[in-house]
Amino acid sequence: MKLNKVKLNVYKHQNKFIRSKAKYPALVCGYGAGKTTAFVLMGMRQCGLNPSGTILLAEPTYPMIKDVLQPTLEKMLDAVGWIYNYSASDLRYRVQWRDGWADIILRSAENFRRWAGLNLSAGGIDEADLLKTNDAWMMLLSRIREGRSLQAFITTTPEGFGYVYNLWKEEPKQGYELIQGRTVDNKSLPSEFIESLKSNYDEQLQKAYLDGEFCHIFGSRQTYYCFSRIKNVKKNNYNADLPIRIGNDQNVNPMCSVLWQKYKDNPKIRIFDEVILRHSGGNELMTERMCREIKTRYPKNIYLMYPDSSSLQRRTSARRTDATIMKDEGMSVIMDRRNPPVSDRINCMNKAMESLIIDPSCKNIIKDLEMVTNKEGSNFDIDKSNKELSHSSDALGYSVIKCYPLKKHNVRALPR
Repeated sequence: MKLNKVKLNVYKHQNKFIRSKAKYPALVCGYGAGKTTAFVLMGMRQCGLNPSGTILLAEPTYPMIKDVLQPTLEKMLDAVGWIYNYSASDLRYRVQWRDGWADIILRSAENFRRWAGLNLSAGGIDEADLLKTNDAWMMLLSRIREGRSLQAFITTTPEGFGYVYNLWKEEPKQGYELIQGRTVDNKSLPSEFIESLKSNYDEQLQKAYLDGEFCHIFGSRQTYYCFSRIKNVKKNNYNADLPIRIGNDQNVNPMCSVLWQKYKDNPKIRIFDEVILRHSGGNELMTERMCREIKTRYPKNIYLMYPDSSSLQRRTSARRTDATIMKDEGMSVIMDRRNPPVSDRINCMNKAMESLIIDPSCKNIIKDLEMVTNKEGSNFDIDKSNKELSHSSDALGYSVIKCYPLKKHNVRALPR
């Protein structure tokens, strides 16, 4: 990229972030991927977009300003040849270039209440996911009011499923753009650095700190630990020539179905849609409604339904079980009288991740696979405390284990 006609070598993810026209871009990367450099260059670009304006650059703590932000900022200012004056009393850089000047002020996000009264043209928070709440971010947005771009931004390494995940990944509102990068994208890093991270971090931490993925990194263990957005979330379309396989969880509110098709070649499991229904009250037959919704979306097909075993006993009307309703609605019901052991279903699902893709539109099952955890100290006891989680992944598991059952070997002792 060029800044004041000086060419700087940046990586693809850095350039995409710095040039983003979104109102609220975020760069989420692994360690060493160049986040702080991109953060500083974004701040400098905001100077050019807002002559005579004030741009705030924040770190979570004051020591991080001195140790990380200031050295990087001064290095980049020198690299592009901008003249600047530094005021230590208020951590202010007045930068000058051929076409104008602007102020860059450095602040600590832990003292975000002191930002009240500032009139900013733009601003950003580095390592934003280290903050427990979005209070500093919301304060920043309230202060950006004078300038041409009025842009706010963050850079960070992912630290679990906090507010950064919620705002930029799970349910991004208009203007929020997520850009991600990996440690290996920085080609100038010594190989020893990457190997050191791999040798010191477990699989979960490597996802976060090398691949820049949101995942569980503290406390509870992710149930579907083999799931990866990079490997498993890919665009795929409904194939009208193949039967529709439907994993179904009979929970009433919400009732969840995951729709997929089986292929001979890899990836063999291709999830293309999901249906999430909530009870609207009264004597509504949720199972009937689910079947009809699927047939409305995809008419004239073969429907292979894999429900949990409760559909055999539980009656949603005075006369019919849920399994009977499914059959009456034209579904071929495939199930056992008892659900498989939870441990088998979890192992089967993790194994299936080797040849499974999910269309990005299926946000609920993606969220489930990322966020469902086991209870503390347990390998297979799923934490059900969050009533919104585990239904879609359970639904998918009922179908996957029937189509790709675990191979169990009976080992007999040799006769003496």
